[in-house]
Amino acid sequence: MNGTAAGRQQPFLDRVDERARERLLQMGTQQEYAPKQPLMRTGEPGEYVMLLRHGFVKVASVDQEGTAIILDIGVPGDLHGEIAVVAGGTRMADVVAIDRVQARRIGASEFERFLTEHPAAMKELLISVSQRFVVAQQQRTQSWKPQAITRVARRLDYLVDACGVETDEGWRIAIPLSQDELAQFIPMGRTMVAKALNTLRDDGIVASARKSFTVTDRVKLRKRADTEV
Repeated sequence: MNGTAAGRQQPFLDRVDERARERLLQMGTQQEYAPKQPLMRTGEPGEYVMLLRHGFVKVASVDQEGTAIILDIGVPGDLHGEIAVVAGGTRMADVVAIDRVQARRIGASEFERFLTEHPAAMKELLISVSQRFVVAQQQRTQSWKPQAITRVARRLDYLVDACGVETDEGWRIAIPLSQDELAQFIPMGRTMVAKALNTLRDDGIVASARKSFTVTDRVKLRKRADTEV
């Protein structure tokens, strides 16, 4: 895609080699979380990382005005909390279960030993962290703002990559997501999101119900996502 739009990178577990993958799956202890239960909280010390195995999470924060923002959606295979462990310091965001979640909780010292024993995994971790900061910098320094419909289309396409399930009707977003939460994920005002969604629905690109979105025509969605102005 053009502009700042980008597809979601593969989960960390899928990017490491088989030996590292098998080791990761043996590390730490299995934890289970109910919907809305936090796995991590902003400001906590980086004492462990979480390797997501089943279910989805949202990575959330607040901006300088105190407005809630969803930074990302975590999927099975994703690693969370690694920055606070590797760089030191405290958590920079909350990680909260969207549905029932299973994860491996791996202590900081155990994870650091893993990275020492698996240099290729360390490289993948650095690439992942670097990509996050590059995207964040692009968003801060871009001199233009795409139209609301473009921004909504890009986030919906990203969500298809992250948690889309192909059905006869199209790509269903496999997490419960309200319009308010979609607005937090862009981020953008709820009224503007609602207007953009109405246009996408009228054009036969998106179908929605309560906390449910289905991309019925992804080709057209991507054309909207590629619009620059």
